[in-house]
Amino acid sequence: MYSHQNVTLRGFHWEVSSLTFNLASGITQAHIGRGVSVDASGPNKVKLAADGDTIIGRLASVEDRTVEGSLIGAVELQFANTLPIKAGETVAVGATVVGAGAGEVKAAATPDHSKNFVVEIIGTNAVVVKV
Repeated sequence: MYSHQNVTLRGFHWEVSSLTFNLASGITQAHIGRGVSVDASGPNKVKLAADGDTIIGRLASVEDRTVEGSLIGAVELQFANTLPIKAGETVAVGATVVGAGAGEVKAAATPDHSKNFVVEIIGTNAVVVKV
């Protein structure tokens, strides 16, 4: 996005890279916008990124289908958008982020820009690009 004063990459998503997944129990609408990782406890399932987890995407929606016995949601596998930084963690532009628990993020020990990279810090959020 562009304004006459600056450029930001916050808010970009690719519709073709948004897929529906089964969600781990406990995920709610309040978790939209958090990082997710693979949940090996079931097929096609994601969970909120735990400490040290590789971020595979950003939770975009949650549908509680209790009547059908399922909890599903859309996950953006490619995005340029915000992810919440865990309180007390320092994340800098140029870093790669990993899970810090509850879908929040922290800086990876070693940057790996093939996974993701931080382009901006806005308050307590990192603008992360994952392509």
